[in-house]
Amino acid sequence: GPKTVISASLRTRVEVALRSGGAQLADGQELVRLYQDSGLGGEASLKASASDKETLRLLLVLTTQRMRDLYVDDLRRAPNGGTVHFPHLHIDLQRRNFNTLPENVRASVESKIRKMEKWTSLEKAHVLSAKHELTIRYVLAYALARAKATGRDGATWIPLGMTTGSTGHANAVCLLAGRGGEPGKVLVYDPNFALNQEHWVHSQKAISDALPKVKRLLEGTGVTVADRVELFGNGLQTSLGSISQTKAWFSSTVYTTRRGFPICGAVVHLLATVWVTTGAQSPIDVEAALADIIASGEEGKALVQRRIAGILRTMDARLSDRGEEEFATSMKKRLDNDRKQWPQEVISSGGSITLTGAKGRVCAYSW
Repeated sequence: GPKTVISASLRTRVEVALRSGGAQLADGQELVRLYQDSGLGGEASLKASASDKETLRLLLVLTTQRMRDLYVDDLRRAPNGGTVHFPHLHIDLQRRNFNTLPENVRASVESKIRKMEKWTSLEKAHVLSAKHELTIRYVLAYALARAKATGRDGATWIPLGMTTGSTGHANAVCLLAGRGGEPGKVLVYDPNFALNQEHWVHSQKAISDALPKVKRLLEGTGVTVADRVELFGNGLQTSLGSISQTKAWFSSTVYTTRRGFPICGAVVHLLATVWVTTGAQSPIDVEAALADIIASGEEGKALVQRRIAGILRTMDARLSDRGEEEFATSMKKRLDNDRKQWPQEVISSGGSITLTGAKGRVCAYSW
């Protein structure tokens, strides 16, 4: 694809967004530690008991999503965060067990997409644990329907996770509405992707395969969906990492090695934060501006690293024992809200969930 042209005014707005809320940073390893401490990477363990296996399975899926919502809400709170639809959803392309979607749930989920109504928490759990292609189809269609229903249909942002080798890797899907007769766009962001690579990304193909069925689900709603998926990125994760140079023996050749720090989720979160803060129409332009700032020299790179550090420190402080959204309290509140929709037999037969997040934060929940 062609190189993105960055306007001077957008670059200035991006720099302003980076300067507000930056934090001091010793080195790249500290950035990795802050990422782990924040919990943004999704590190957690769950123990649970419930009256039957199916209920237990759904509640574990739901609890995992509610923990992810802590970070989605961070984007909703960003300046201008209310202008983009950040749904409490996640597309998980990682290797996992899947379950058959019961026919009555499938019918209800599809009906609510067409009526642009909210799913129940257990319907959401069913969808999130279905086959990959079903999860993607229903999540995209539902996100677009709810974006329209809430009046935030200009843009929708959904985190996406997948497995690369032995580790998880964070991406995001961004759905942009068409303007002035122009068709909308379906974008997939990969923090490691760069334009000059021949790089067929799993997430791009998975989203692309779902689009015809997403269109069918949304027929009659007035929501339009683009025909193809555009992958974008300038390898920010790699360019924010370490650079080492080694000289070859008996020759003047110098080899440069670039290694990205394992902070993919933080890079994705940074882009979403800066994008909404600047009020730019497309995250493609904002990401290109970030790449330009990093490439401008050590100070530009440090500016972006410090902003990521600021985001992660703020998350950690907010979820800490004395924070404004203490982990256990916030998780209990979210699960209490879900419980209002649970069937009576689930509640009356009792059960418990113990969630241990990053930094040993614990939430014990029982009913």
